[in-house]
Amino acid sequence: MSAEEPIQNQPDWLKLPVKLQHQFFEHAATEAQRTKKLLLEQKKKLEEIGKLLSFKPIPKDDSWKEWRIAVVDGSESPVISERVGGRFGTYSVGYHIFQGMELTEEEYLSGYMSDDQVGSNEISQKVLGLLTTELEREAAVKCLEKGVDLIIIDGPFFGFRPRCRIVANKEISVPVARRGSDLVKRVVEMSQELLDCGKAIGIIKRIQTSAIDGWTILRSGTRDLALSRNDKEILASLMKPGEFFSYEEHFGSHDSFNYLSRLAWTFGRFYSTESRSMESIYQACRKSIRRNIEKDLKCVPDQILRTTRYFVRCSYPALPFAIEVKPGTEVQPLLSFCQATCNKATGLPLVLDLIDQDVGMPRGFTREFVEEIEATLARDPDLDKFELETRFSSLNPQKRE
Repeated sequence: MSAEEPIQNQPDWLKLPVKLQHQFFEHAATEAQRTKKLLLEQKKKLEEIGKLLSFKPIPKDDSWKEWRIAVVDGSESPVISERVGGRFGTYSVGYHIFQGMELTEEEYLSGYMSDDQVGSNEISQKVLGLLTTELEREAAVKCLEKGVDLIIIDGPFFGFRPRCRIVANKEISVPVARRGSDLVKRVVEMSQELLDCGKAIGIIKRIQTSAIDGWTILRSGTRDLALSRNDKEILASLMKPGEFFSYEEHFGSHDSFNYLSRLAWTFGRFYSTESRSMESIYQACRKSIRRNIEKDLKCVPDQILRTTRYFVRCSYPALPFAIEVKPGTEVQPLLSFCQATCNKATGLPLVLDLIDQDVGMPRGFTREFVEEIEATLARDPDLDKFELETRFSSLNPQKRE
C-alpha cells in the first residue's frame, strides 16, 4: 500500500488543516440553526399551499408492456481539460432499445471538443454542452427511424436554450467546422422533430422551476405564501408515492410554468422599484421569456413553448421528477410505465438509470484523453518536443484535473 492511499481513503473533511476543520464545523452548526428556523417558519405556508394543490393517483395501465421503448442519454466532461495550448472536453451518448423491459439493442457514440485557450471558458463549456445534446438528438432520431413506440430523452426538449446567444459567433472546429449559430439551429431542429413525432418524452431530474411560488404570487399579489423553493422541493413535501401533479391543470395553460417561474424570480425587483399592477408584472415576465428565446435560439417563441409538464412520485424517500410532453399527449400509460418500472432507490424508470450508468464520463477521463493525444504527437519526428510539452502543460499546475 502506498503512502498516499490512506490519505485518499479519508473523508475529504480530514484533508483540510485542523483549524479549517473546526471552522467548518462551526459553519455547519450555524447553517443548521438557520435552516431549522426557516423550516419552522415555512411549515404553515406549506400546509396552506397543500390545500390549494391537488394530486391524482397514477393510473394502472399495462399497455406499455407491448411497446418498443428507446431511452437516450449522454454525458460530458465533468471538468474541461485546461492546457496552455487549448481546452479539451469529451462526451459520450448511448441508447438502449427495450421490448417491454427486455433489452434488445444498444449503441454508444462519442465525440470531443477542442478549443483555443483564449476568451471565456463559459463559451467553451456551452459549446461542449451543445455538442453533447446534438449527439443525443441524433441518437434519438435514429431510434425514431427504427420504429420504436416511445423515446425517452434525459432532460427537457429545449433545456439547452439558456445562454445559447454567447456561442452564436463562435467558430467551432470539431467534429465539423461551423459557427455556433449553425450548431444551435441544428439542435433546435432535431428537438422540434422529436417533439412533433408524438413519441418522445423528456424526463427531468434537475428541476429549477419555481412555478408554484409564482402562482401564489399571481393569486395574491404578494409573497405572503411564497417559499423561495423550487417546485421539486415543494412537491416532495406534499406528494405521496403513486401520485402525479399537472402544471396545466392548475395554472391554466401548458406553457404558464415558464412565466410563473420568472415571476417568482423577479417579482421583488418589479414590486420594490415601481408601482405596477400584478397583471402588468406578469406580462413583463412573459415578454422577458419570449425575448430571451428569440435572442438565444433565433426562432419564434411559440415554436419552443410547446411542452407541458407533469410531476410524478413513484417511491419514497425518492423525490418527484417531471415528465415533459407535447400538449395533448395521452399520459396515463406513460405515468403507469414510470410507476411500474421505478427504481426504488432513485424513483426514476429503471431504463433511464441503466443508460445513465453506461454513458457517465469519469472525472479524470478527459485528462487521460489529452495525455493520449500528447503521447501520440510525442512519437512524431516532425514535431518539436519542447513545443509539445509547452502546449500540453496544465494551465494551472497546482490542480490535478
